[in-house]
Amino acid sequence: MFSKTIKVLSMLFLAVAFVVYGSFGWAQSGPLKLSLASFTQGSGWHVMAQTMVKLIKSALPTGSQVDALPYSGGVANPMLLDQGKADLALGFPMETGLALRGEPPYKKKIPDLRLLVGNLDTYWYVFSVREGLPITSFQDIKAKKYPLRLVVMPVGSSGEWATSRLLASYGITYNDIVAWGGKVSYVSFPTAVEMMQDGQADAFGNQCTPGHSSWMQLTNSIKVRFLPIDKAVAQELESKYGFHPGTFPKGIFPGVDRDIPVLSFATCLITTTKLSDDLAYKITKAICTNKEALALAYEGSKTFDPNKATQVSLPLHPGAEKYYRETGTIK
Repeated sequence: MFSKTIKVLSMLFLAVAFVVYGSFGWAQSGPLKLSLASFTQGSGWHVMAQTMVKLIKSALPTGSQVDALPYSGGVANPMLLDQGKADLALGFPMETGLALRGEPPYKKKIPDLRLLVGNLDTYWYVFSVREGLPITSFQDIKAKKYPLRLVVMPVGSSGEWATSRLLASYGITYNDIVAWGGKVSYVSFPTAVEMMQDGQADAFGNQCTPGHSSWMQLTNSIKVRFLPIDKAVAQELESKYGFHPGTFPKGIFPGVDRDIPVLSFATCLITTTKLSDDLAYKITKAICTNKEALALAYEGSKTFDPNKATQVSLPLHPGAEKYYRETGTIK
């Protein structure tokens, strides 16, 4: 009789739990510890992540800890999620899509990656050369087999990945540049700026946001020319990786005296299916209802529109989807 009573109570408890929590899993009432992968200290992503940490923490139980990891970048962050070394990460649609499909630079599929918030800011990929070089286009580099001294971000960063893919679309490899007598150096953003300023480098390609301090420092100190990206190349990179043809607007930095066709994209906040639906919902809501705080800390986020947060070709986390359905962002 006693064992039958225990069995009945257990079944009743499970039934109540299912009704209360539904597909949102077990609610967690105690303090939590989460980590958010971003990029190096001083980068726009790390600034954004530090603000996100505060917003997310305010939505969690008292005593919870959320850390902004000062590494690893757009290429490596999906791998950190897959390895369980981060719970959340900033990423770009291009690399996240490659990781989902298991395409290079990823050695295997990471199928459980999920989107929480998209279109968090405005990004361009731009390629600059020192004023005075006999280079006005990517075609010039190849046709003249120019011995370019190119600086790029370290391997594993989005900037380096984008640079190699863009050059490849014009039929140029790093090995070609070296064979022509040039050099390719993998350095940090501040070092790249210094090398351009000191005349140790001729060209630098990387991500850029409105008001980016490092690009502002470079364009204020020396004259550089931003190379236009041909429409056909932009469309090829859009179909392959998810870039979009974009415009680097006139006046954005010193020396930009006309609109320049470039590549555009935006940051996403991503996670995996391991994150509970309840947490995904709370984190998504915390970010989308505090866009002013993001914009105040990080100028690139001034363009963030929560109504466009799902307009990314990545699978939504169910918890995030619930929030967006409640707000009418998606039907």
